[in-house]
Amino acid sequence: MRKAIRPLSAVILTLFAAATAAAVPVSVSYVEGSVQLQSGGTWRNLDFGDSFDSAQTVRLGAKAILELSVRGGATVVISGSGNYLVDTLLKPRQEPSALANVAGKLERLAQSGSKQESAVAGVRGSSADSGSLMWAGAGVEAEAAFEAARTAAQEGRLAEAWTGYMEARELYDDAADAAGAARSAWHASLAALAQNSGGKALAALRSARPDDAGALRGQYVLALATLNARFGAPAEAKELLEAALARGWFDDPAKLADAQALAKALAP
Repeated sequence: MRKAIRPLSAVILTLFAAATAAAVPVSVSYVEGSVQLQSGGTWRNLDFGDSFDSAQTVRLGAKAILELSVRGGATVVISGSGNYLVDTLLKPRQEPSALANVAGKLERLAQSGSKQESAVAGVRGSSADSGSLMWAGAGVEAEAAFEAARTAAQEGRLAEAWTGYMEARELYDDAADAAGAARSAWHASLAALAQNSGGKALAALRSARPDDAGALRGQYVLALATLNARFGAPAEAKELLEAALARGWFDDPAKLADAQALAKALAP
């Protein structure tokens, strides 16, 4: 049975008023790449489960991702390189309407198991370019891992599903199946969003190439650009969208309109 899920946008924006008035405790729920916390005059690496207060400063390297959990169930994600006073990250922020619109659609997609299932055939159907012999060898293990993750997602075991899809992605890489890796990354991102983890979703999408997503490449780019823009990397988001628009990746008129509107909203 699927659990009731609050939209990620609501979780991000529902940050209690105390966050703007005084330091509050936060903990690391997801971290990837070089992420450090300033402690006295030195910097120390942050890891999963680390706790500290929001009056401190964090430093992110290139491509790093930090997701923090705040008392009361709220989360905040940042992925842009630089130094950040955590208190400022906890303040509610206004998003461009185009970004909020596309993000809302992505969250609804993540909550819809039927849409996730219909997407599988589209990607696999476009990826059979390395011959059936591969599927008699290394790809079998990858496909089994993917199916196990999909079962976990269907049963509402979302954290297990995310881990399983990411393991499948690595196995597809080992099997030299780029399309399978992109398919797994896409589904991992949906499982992450369904459990309100924007950090895990962004990490999943960054772990594969939109070019390899076959029939889903336009949707993949739109999702990746949305999360990049939302979590502190708008320049990277704009670059992705402009490249995909130039290549004609958006066959669906609605997604084309969303991509164009988002690219325009991200213009300097």
